[in-house]
Amino acid sequence: MSTLITDKVDNAAVQKEKLDTSAYLPHTPWLQFLLVCCLFALWGMAGNLNDILIAQFKKGFDLTDTQTALVQSIFFLGYFFVALPAAALIKRFSYKAAIIIGLCLYALGCFLFVPAAQIMTYGAFLACLGVIACGLSFLETSANTYSSLLGPIQSSTQRINFSQIFNSLGVISGVLIGQLMVFGENDPSHEQLLAMPAAAADVARHQMVGQVVGPYLIIGSVTGGAGAGVRVY
Repeated sequence: MSTLITDKVDNAAVQKEKLDTSAYLPHTPWLQFLLVCCLFALWGMAGNLNDILIAQFKKGFDLTDTQTALVQSIFFLGYFFVALPAAALIKRFSYKAAIIIGLCLYALGCFLFVPAAQIMTYGAFLACLGVIACGLSFLETSANTYSSLLGPIQSSTQRINFSQIFNSLGVISGVLIGQLMVFGENDPSHEQLLAMPAAAADVARHQMVGQVVGPYLIIGSVTGGAGAGVRVY
């Protein structure tokens, strides 16, 4: 009797292993895999740009430390609330569908920086970051597993590790983009803003906040292009 039970358990384990490995591709489609690797760079870039935004928004909107902390809070709340819906969507449809939705939300959040700059309120920019965070939650929930499935199971760990290299490149790119395109050489310090006449200080603050729009338009365009690439391939 015990031998029969053991045989059934072993057979079930074998069938489970076959089921688990059936999702892996026999060969890696390199173009598709490299597109997925680029997604790792995109969310690494977004996370590091937040630190740049905090410094710029603090001067541009004359915020306290508590108020500037909302940038990171909104960002991680997006991850918290969207991760489970993203997982449910993956189960219902596919990893590819979740990636495309994530890229669309990411691009939308970037492009919303344009009207946010016209409204010129801190809350409008926080809403943009919330949309971006929702998109990134879709991406991170799907891309890690998806990259491991794009090839033989024996090399799945190597594919994930290789993808993480692109995440590091995105982190570095976020810092460089922020320093070169967000911070202006002639941006006044907080003390200088306080010493200015009110009208001049408002103009300077508006200009500093407006400087964050350009980088996000570029990132939004790149993200939209990545979404089109994933959709095709």
